[in-house]
Amino acid sequence: MKPLTLLDHKIPLTLGALALTLALIIVEYLNGGVITHHLLADDNLPGVSNWWGLVTVPLATYVVVTLLQKRRNKTTSYNDSNGILYRFFGALTLGIAMCILWAFGLVEIMQYLIVLPVVIALFRPVYLPECFLGFVYGMLHTFGGILPILIGLVLTILCFIAYKGIRGGILFLVSKI
Repeated sequence: MKPLTLLDHKIPLTLGALALTLALIIVEYLNGGVITHHLLADDNLPGVSNWWGLVTVPLATYVVVTLLQKRRNKTTSYNDSNGILYRFFGALTLGIAMCILWAFGLVEIMQYLIVLPVVIALFRPVYLPECFLGFVYGMLHTFGGILPILIGLVLTILCFIAYKGIRGGILFLVSKI
């Protein structure tokens, strides 16, 4: 019998994500109303309310934990719990750092920081689901439940292309030399 891990508690993790999102929305509601984020920060374009985070963040958590469980069950000698946590907290730190830069109006630095995962993807697999979820949680407080998921999906795709395509192509060419 294998020991239980955090990944074996999919429903409590999903409910925890719901509670976290609900707490953030209640704070917003009590401090002037729930924020609506407009596309490209232009009030003339359609907006997305942070209320949607009550659906998207728990759903993202459920999907990511399901993917992690499938990855764990695919191999018989899977023992990457520390790696999952390191990648999650690394992405969480990146998301928090981006929110701090945004809050202080340092968008010039933020535009370089957003490229960092793609650069790291040339050396390490940062396209994994735990990185995506950590990034979303890190940006949840400042950007709500929709924008971090959209940005995270784009970053995840770019990191996958960098790791599997560019890095893989370079390693293939080097192996042929």
